[in-house]
Amino acid sequence: MTLIEQFRACWLIATFGIILFIAGASILFWNEGRAVHKTMSLDEAMNDAVTLNPENPLESTYEGRLVHITGSLVTEEPLTEPDYGIQVNSVKLKRRVQMYQWIEETVEHRYGESIASVETEDRTYYYTMDWRDQLIDSRNFYIRTGHHNPKAFPIESRIQVAERVQIGYYDLGAAVKDRISTFVELTSDSRPEDPAVKLHSGLYYHCNDVWNPEIGDIRIQFAFAGLEGEVYTIVGRLEKGSVVPYETSLKSHVLLVYKGQLSLAEAFRQEHHSQRMTTWTIRFFGWLLLFFAATATASVVHVALAQSRFLSRIAPDPSHPVSANFILSFSLALLITSLAWAFHRPWMGAGLLLAAASPFLYCARGVAQYNRMN
Repeated sequence: MTLIEQFRACWLIATFGIILFIAGASILFWNEGRAVHKTMSLDEAMNDAVTLNPENPLESTYEGRLVHITGSLVTEEPLTEPDYGIQVNSVKLKRRVQMYQWIEETVEHRYGESIASVETEDRTYYYTMDWRDQLIDSRNFYIRTGHHNPKAFPIESRIQVAERVQIGYYDLGAAVKDRISTFVELTSDSRPEDPAVKLHSGLYYHCNDVWNPEIGDIRIQFAFAGLEGEVYTIVGRLEKGSVVPYETSLKSHVLLVYKGQLSLAEAFRQEHHSQRMTTWTIRFFGWLLLFFAATATASVVHVALAQSRFLSRIAPDPSHPVSANFILSFSLALLITSLAWAFHRPWMGAGLLLAAASPFLYCARGVAQYNRMN
C-alpha cells in the first residue's frame, strides 16, 4: 500500500494526529523557551542581589538595586469586619459568602439505535438544595416552578488588603502583597451583636435555623493571610523604600516571596525548584500530546518509513504499538527540548540531542551489522 492510499484509508484519525503533533511541539518549544528565559533571568538576578538588614535605616546607595530582606511582617492598622466583631492584624482578610440555593442536576438516558439509525435520548431532572459561592440562575432551569433562587447575594465576598505592610524599614509593594495568598481560616468565639446572625463551627449564618436553612440564607467564613509577626523572605527591587518586582535585562520580572527565614541562595534555590516543577509538568503534557499524535499516525508513519531500508528499522512495530509510539514521541520531545537549550547551555543541549538520537543510532548500528553479514 502506498503512502497516499494509507492516508486516505485513515485520513480522519491521521489528521487529528497531525493537529496533536503541532500542538504538542508548539507547547514544548514554548515551554523550553520560557524555561531558558526564566533560568537566565534568575541567574542574572542572583548575581545582582544584595542582602540587607531590614532593621537598619534605608540607604540611598541601594535605590534601584535588587535586595534580599528577611524579617517579621508589620501592619499599620488591623483589618476589620465590624458587623461580626472580626479584627486581625494581617496582610489580607478574606470574606467568603455562600448562599443556600436550588441546584439542577441532569441525568441522560440513551437508548439503542432505531431502525432509522437515530439514537433516542431522554433526560431526568433532579433538584437539590446546597450552599454555593456563585449565584445560580434559576431562570434557566427546565422546571422553574417551585425552584426560584434570589437574583443577587445580599452580601458579597471580598478580600481586604492592608494599606501598608512593612518588614523593618522597608514597605512591601502591591505585587509583594499579592504573593502573600496562603489563607488560614479565622475562628472566633465572640458572637456578633446582631441576634439574627448565628455563629456555628466558625461560620456566621444569616438564617432562622442553622440545621434547616432555607433558600436565600447565607453563611460567611473569614480567613486571613500574612499574619503580623510571621517571618517572610523577600527578594525584589528597592524603589523609594518599597520592594517591587525587579526587571532583568531579558525584560523578565523577578520577585521572590517565601514564608520563613531563607538566605539569598536558599530563596533562589526554592524559586528554581518551583520553576522546574512547572516546566516538567508542561513537558509531560506536551509529550503526552506527541504520544497520542504518534499513536494516531502510526500506520501512516509506518508506511512512510518502510520506503527506506534504513528508516524501516525505526518504523513503529505494529506488533508492539505502545512501546514504538512511546520511543518515537519521547525522541521527538527530547529533540525539541535540545534545540531550545543548545544556544544557552550547549552541553545540556548536546546531551539531550544525543538522547533523542539514541534510538536512531541503535537502528543504524543494526543496519550496519546486517550489511556486513550479507
